[in-house]
Amino acid sequence: MPNWYKKINNQTDYILQKIKEHPFIIELMDGTLEKDIFHFYINQDALYLSEYKKVLSITGVRCSDEADTHFFLDAATGIIHVENALHNLFIKQDIFNAKPSPTCELYISYLSRIVNTHSVEESLAAILPCFTIYKQVGDYILEHQTNKTDNPYQNWINTYGGEDFAKSVQRAIEITNKHAQTASSGILTKMEMAFEKASKLEWMFWDSAYNKESWKL
Repeated sequence: MPNWYKKINNQTDYILQKIKEHPFIIELMDGTLEKDIFHFYINQDALYLSEYKKVLSITGVRCSDEADTHFFLDAATGIIHVENALHNLFIKQDIFNAKPSPTCELYISYLSRIVNTHSVEESLAAILPCFTIYKQVGDYILEHQTNKTDNPYQNWINTYGGEDFAKSVQRAIEITNKHAQTASSGILTKMEMAFEKASKLEWMFWDSAYNKESWKL
């Protein structure tokens, strides 16, 4: 399959549209999102990224192509810099005092299970939405917002709409497409399931932040 990502991206476009329509994204775009909601999100994102970099590293090591391995290891290293930047710009409380929300824990547990117990093809499919959806959302916000000069969240928006991130997203897509070309029909089906589930978890992550989700007990 020459362009697996194009097909699955079309199949899961309904999820992306739901994300774009979410009040978190709408209010983030116009700068009216409540600060405590944004800080809750940033803290959860930092907790997520601290585990996501491990997931990227494991996936990279499992890739047979040395260049692919280096890409994911470099991406994991890059997350450390993103974490530091987020901490300096936005995080007002000690991240070590924050606890993962149920959705955050579900997402990172799902990715960890996939990359440790499933095929490398499924692993690539599961980690890809974190690349592609953030790029698509960043592009959407930059294209439609009208207050770039006074939006209090502009630094965050620019991070995911930048050229460097775009290059990383494209490379992750290329690697996943390459593995899909030689995958069996059964593996391709599992790749689609992994991508769709991770995409739904992306929506759930935004939603849980907007509602400042906590454990009920």
